[in-house]
Order: sequence, then structure tokens, then C-alpha cells
Amino acid sequence: MRSKVGPEHLRDFERRRSLRFVLPRQEDIVLFAEGTQYNGKLEDVSIGGAKLRLTGDLPASGTFRLEHETAGVIEGTCMWHDGQCVGVSFPLTDPALTLISLCLRQGVPSSTNAA
Repeated sequence: MRSKVGPEHLRDFERRRSLRFVLPRQEDIVLFAEGTQYNGKLEDVSIGGAKLRLTGDLPASGTFRLEHETAGVIEGTCMWHDGQCVGVSFPLTDPALTLISLCLRQGVPSSTNAA
């Protein structure tokens, strides 16, 4: 039996296949989850997602808010976390596109694709 793949699955598939750009100068980022502020660094970025390293352990949380000095506020979803490292996904809103653009200008393509 063939399984049907909808547009949302194709977007996720394409996002995972997109290049990640490792930042030579990590960007400061603030993440708000469950009413708590976590300071951290943006380590790499891809289209619609990023990897963050936070100063504290993030509790299991689905949604969050990112704040970046230049890009502004970005709403998103935690896709995975391992201690202080967090993989996030976000819709391609104007602030998210601004953040991606800033990072792509300074980023170095990684040899691996986004997870």
C-alpha cells in the first residue's frame, strides 16, 4: 500500500535536506520557554531551523519564543534537545528570514545537512 505524503511532509523533508551554515561568530540569542529566559548562542542555521547552545538546561517544552537583537521575535518549536543544545524549527516569518539572512552572510556551509 502506498503512503500519501502531504505538502507539510515535503516541507519538513526539504528543510532536513537544506544546507546548514555554521557561524564563525556565534550570534547571541535569548529563548523564552515556560516563562523562563535562557541566554545562548546560535551555532548554526538552515532554512526554517537552527541549533542553539543555551547557558542552562531547557525543560521539555514544545513551543518557545526566540529574541535576537537585530531580527526581533521569532515563535517556534523545539524539535530536539540534549542538555544545553537545542534544535529548533520556525516558520519563515519576516523576523525568521531576517535572522537567516544575517547568518547566511557570515556562515560557512557545513558538510552535513540539517537534522
